Amino acid sequence: MDYPLGERRINSAMSFIVQNATGYVFESGRSSALEIMGVIVNRFADEVLLPTAAEPFFLGLVLIVAKDESSKCREMAAHLLPQLVARFDQQRLARVWILLDQWSAGTAASSQPIDDSADEKAVRAARVKQLKMRELGRAALQCYGIIVEPLGDKFRAQKFLAAVDSALTVSLKTWLSAEARLNYDDGKDLEQIAMSLGAGDDPQDTALAYWETAYMAMNSFAKYVRSSDSLGEPRIWLLVVRHLTHPHAWVRLAAARLIGLYVANADPTWMLTQTVSEQPAEESWDVPVVDVQAKFALMSFERLRELANALVVQLSSKHLTAELGNQVVKNLFFIAKCFLAAVPENAADEEEQEGGSGEESDEEEETTVERANLPMDRGLSWLVNRVGRLARTELIRGRGATDKRTYSFRWFAAVVSIIPPALLRQSSYIMPIVSPLYRTLNDTQLARDPVTLPNGTVKKPEELLEELKALTNEVVQLTQTRMGTTEFSKAMLKVKSYVEKVREQRREQRKQLAVIDPELHAMKKLKKHKAYKRSRSERSQELARKKIRTVVKKARNMDI
Repeated sequence: MDYPLGERRINSAMSFIVQNATGYVFESGRSSALEIMGVIVNRFADEVLLPTAAEPFFLGLVLIVAKDESSKCREMAAHLLPQLVARFDQQRLARVWILLDQWSAGTAASSQPIDDSADEKAVRAARVKQLKMRELGRAALQCYGIIVEPLGDKFRAQKFLAAVDSALTVSLKTWLSAEARLNYDDGKDLEQIAMSLGAGDDPQDTALAYWETAYMAMNSFAKYVRSSDSLGEPRIWLLVVRHLTHPHAWVRLAAARLIGLYVANADPTWMLTQTVSEQPAEESWDVPVVDVQAKFALMSFERLRELANALVVQLSSKHLTAELGNQVVKNLFFIAKCFLAAVPENAADEEEQEGGSGEESDEEEETTVERANLPMDRGLSWLVNRVGRLARTELIRGRGATDKRTYSFRWFAAVVSIIPPALLRQSSYIMPIVSPLYRTLNDTQLARDPVTLPNGTVKKPEELLEELKALTNEVVQLTQTRMGTTEFSKAMLKVKSYVEKVREQRREQRKQLAVIDPELHAMKKLKKHKAYKRSRSERSQELARKKIRTVVKKARNMDI
């Protein structure tokens, strides 16, 4: 670096450094080569070395970011890449755009169907080519996200937004088509398959081949939104909403974070002036064509209901994480504020229309009843019922699970704090909230297994239930303070009488069944007894396995 070299030797030296940074066997060697590249980029920016090394360095860094197994090397390359691109002149920047255009085109090209009638060798070669094009498309999206902030006004936004649109469209089409096929033909759970991808399974021939592409696209788009004053294109936001229910947890989290960025720049009162102006999509899996500014893309009442449904589906996941759950609560709280803005101040009590108690039978299917003509001023009561139904479902069928109720109750606390007391006292609002709260306070069902938190802490089932009840008491106190002790007590008594009534009906049904069909009654009792014995046995085995034994038994006499 300090000795004057000819052009050929400089090229040879730069190639040597890049080869070591991308292909050296050990992490220490690759990281050392990256450190040398960093020195060249920062110390020799205006001299002969950087112009010579510009393109090899760029390609090498992109390769490291996209494929290196070491997180340390990937982080070093991701830190160095924007420094390198920021020093490019217009000529070299134009070459970067050409490369990114070519790589981005690989996403759509890789989704084209393969002719299975060809010979086996040709089919194998076509699949390898598709894999390479998919990787190039993913690398382009990741590179866009890294350089968007340092380039500032020089960043080419339109091509980037087109690449994000293409990536999310291909992802949406692929997994929805495969999900329908799996659900109807194989009876498999695509979400469960997604959770096993990190265990070494090969995802290339599965429905989840584009989950990384969608994840990179949304992460890069989030960086674009943070670093600019633009929200991009409205179609992208509709695609993001559809990805809220993607089978892979990382994609769901990326979509939820993006929605969090969207609502952070939105005003709840915008919903009052927005109406749906769209054309149906040409394909059943695609999103409609909307003619509206990006900041209003999700602000119509219909779009917010669609968004709320997708967020509740996220809370319904068996693989819900703490970060995703907290983000969903924040997003649903914004939607609640939007729906509250549409409720008139002199709203009449709608107890008769809502059914009064806000309860449902434990044995009934608690499905969402969607009504296309739901009035805007009923949106908040609909959402409260939707979340309340989710909490009750976990109580009835969750077998001691507490995750859904935890995030539902946190959302209840936030919503109760903004709903006017006069509105909160109406049955259509308070009963869906009080019902799961009352049931949880009287809940004794424990989860089967302990839960390991992301920080490594292991929570016993007893601790989980105790923490949930502590949260429940906090929400109860807040609700009681907001609506008044007398009215809250009436609501709790109403739920209590309903629960006792249902229990009495079940007892009568069991007595009638014992008379009408003794054999079926005996089978049900035997099944319940076996389930109870199995759970006791599993719990005893688990306790025995974890028990620390301190007693040393006397050894038997043995002939040597």
